[in-house]
Amino acid sequence: MCKKTILPLAALFLTTLAIGQNDIENVVVETYYVSNANDATDTIGGGLVAGSRTYRVFLDLCDSCALRSIYGDVNHVLEIASTALFFNNRDRGETYGHVIPNNRLDENTVALDSWLAMGAASNQKFGVLKSEDPDGTILDANDGGSAQNGPLLVNADPDAGIPLTQQDGLVPLGGGSALPPGFNATGTTPDSIFSDSIAGAVFSSNDTRISCTTPGVKGPTVESKILIAQLTTAGELSFCLNIEVERADGTIIKYVCGDSVVMPDETVNGLLVYPPECGCTDPNFLEYDPNAGCDDGSCLTTILFGCLDTLACNFDPAANFNIPQLCCYGPDSCNGLDPNILCPGLGFDDEQRIVEWQLYPNPASAVLTIRAQGLSGQAKLVVLDALGRSVLESTVTPNGGEGRTDLAIDRLARGPYLLRMETEGAVWLRTFIAQ
Repeated sequence: MCKKTILPLAALFLTTLAIGQNDIENVVVETYYVSNANDATDTIGGGLVAGSRTYRVFLDLCDSCALRSIYGDVNHVLEIASTALFFNNRDRGETYGHVIPNNRLDENTVALDSWLAMGAASNQKFGVLKSEDPDGTILDANDGGSAQNGPLLVNADPDAGIPLTQQDGLVPLGGGSALPPGFNATGTTPDSIFSDSIAGAVFSSNDTRISCTTPGVKGPTVESKILIAQLTTAGELSFCLNIEVERADGTIIKYVCGDSVVMPDETVNGLLVYPPECGCTDPNFLEYDPNAGCDDGSCLTTILFGCLDTLACNFDPAANFNIPQLCCYGPDSCNGLDPNILCPGLGFDDEQRIVEWQLYPNPASAVLTIRAQGLSGQAKLVVLDALGRSVLESTVTPNGGEGRTDLAIDRLARGPYLLRMETEGAVWLRTFIAQ
């Protein structure tokens, strides 16, 4: 095997495989806040159960990628669900983050309302991970005039990370509106589950489209993490999302969370399912599962590219991932590649180095006779089993003009084998059966 030839092709294969996965670098579910008994006393926003968790869902896209839509269609359901009711603030709750007036976020429990988003958490601010929030908080010591026992949103439960009284995960736009460009919502809209007067636990739709126009929505930082939902519930959260991503060249790619039906313009991505189904997430390993949403340590076997056809002159027993386009069978059958690079030393350009050779008997039980007419000097014989492992090696000097030599194979198990004969400047391959 000529690694100088194979490695660029292997890199090309990996690049093709990874393009679709690298548009979506991650999906981050942040625990934004954990409510306590005091938060439950709020009578204006109402309905917040003590122990409820507020989650924020971020799409981490490639630096040059933008979000164009979140959708459900006839083949792919868009579903956001909980085992308990979602909390919708009765006072100032909204269906979409960019509709919430920024000056209302510090009132009662408005900051914990459930909604969907395309980047914005209010009409003036983008949502970011609390750990990436550089400008403090507007939610400190909030009582909204409705708390019976003390201020709201001050619980410092370690499960929620940084307290909201320190960082609120909101960053200013630097002026202007947070409305996504050309925002549009069609089909079964999330109003049916996330408006201020609704109490429900499941939004499931096959005809919803929440979208914007080009250039789409990017995150407010270079990491391009885009807030797509804030969800508060006392139950267990789950979702299955389908999105459209716009690349820098204007190409729009659809990513779906389910693989029951996958159209030619769609790619399944396991990151869009929560809780994630784990597997091997590294495409450099044979165990790689493109649908896995998290890594479970099952990546064990590093991919080694090569030709696994034993009849090819560049058969590579060390490879474990076959690329047929790399197999070379002779000067006129090398898939357009240079046979002298793939199979160095075979003498394709030197007719005087051609050796006529044969094996007999075949099948053989005890001794395999090799006749290599025209061969002079020593030759190395290597016998490989069906798994490409070297099971027998010998260095011989063929006798007589016919280049005859005998090879004892009585210790080989029954089955097919490949005999590789090597001289100083050439390699020959033949198959035989041991019986």
